[in-house]
Amino acid sequence: MASKGGTRAAGTDGNDFQYRQRVDSKYQKAAVARKSIKSALSALVVFHPLMAAWAVLPSTLTGAELDEYNVPFSSLAFVGFVLVVTTMSMVGSNKTIQPENLESMCKAILVTGVLNLTAGVLMRVQVDDENLLMRRFADLVARETGAKDSAALTPIATAIEAVLLVVGLLLALAVSKHGKALASTATKTR
Repeated sequence: MASKGGTRAAGTDGNDFQYRQRVDSKYQKAAVARKSIKSALSALVVFHPLMAAWAVLPSTLTGAELDEYNVPFSSLAFVGFVLVVTTMSMVGSNKTIQPENLESMCKAILVTGVLNLTAGVLMRVQVDDENLLMRRFADLVARETGAKDSAALTPIATAIEAVLLVVGLLLALAVSKHGKALASTATKTR
């Protein structure tokens, strides 16, 4: 054994490092996948409350009732949040990961991301302008800032809504990808 700044162990010149033990590549891949899925899940922990706030707060603060336009988004945000927290506890524990459970949870998270985007697109196509979430947000901002017309804020509100929907899907795709990678390393290590 080498000592701190001292001489090397007797019988070696330091060139025998190639024969020393190394961490197997499957464990290295599992560590990278675990770190990646934790990052994506952490981002979703922030995303889902933001999506719920986007769906509920403008309506309630402007005096509109919660209706069929708010409930799908707030419900998906709640379900997504529960799935993410459950998956985080699975990934974060030091116990052996059950690959089937992890893959199922990641698929469910992906489904919530796809449903969220689909609901956003369908709402855009089928709902009248007064009931769109971005319209309610623009009305709220106009009221709070003293703007005369919320129509000028509509493009900004539309962009925020589009970013939220796309980011939710991209994060769900990342969780699915890294969850699949982590589950495949878990099956190989059995």
